[in-house]
Amino acid sequence: MSNPAQQVKAVIQGLAEDRQRYQALNILLGEQRLHIIARSAAALDEVNTKIMALYQQLTHNSQQRYRLLDGLGIQASSFGMQSLIARLPGENKPKVGALWRDLQQQAATCQASNDANGALMHMQQDILVNLLNIGEPENWLYQQA
Repeated sequence: MSNPAQQVKAVIQGLAEDRQRYQALNILLGEQRLHIIARSAAALDEVNTKIMALYQQLTHNSQQRYRLLDGLGIQASSFGMQSLIARLPGENKPKVGALWRDLQQQAATCQASNDANGALMHMQQDILVNLLNIGEPENWLYQQA
C-alpha cells in the first residue's frame, strides 16, 4: 500500500475490526470466568481456544497497524494515533477519535477481566494445594519454594 490515504483507511478499518474483536473477547472472558468457577475443564479448554484465536488476530492487526503507521512516518503509540486523528479531515476526526477511545476502553476492560480470571485460577490452585496437603501436616513445615 503506497498511497497514504489507503494506509490511513487501513489503519481505521483495523481499529474498527479490533474493537469488534475486543468486544467478543470480553464476552469470552466472562464465559471463561464462569467455567473457572464451575471447574468445567472441557468447557474452559474450548473457550480458551477461542480466546487464543482472538489474541492471535489482535496481535496480527497490531503488527499491521505498526507497519502502516511506520510507513506514514507516525509513531506507533497512543500519541501517534492522536497525531493521526488530528490530521484527519474535520468530519472524520470525531468518529475516528471516538473509535480509538472506545478501542482503548475495550482493551482495558479485557485486561482487567483477564487479570481477574488469572487471580481466580491462582486462588483455586492454592486451595487445591492446601486440600491435598491437609493429610500430611509435615508438608506445612517443609514446603518447597
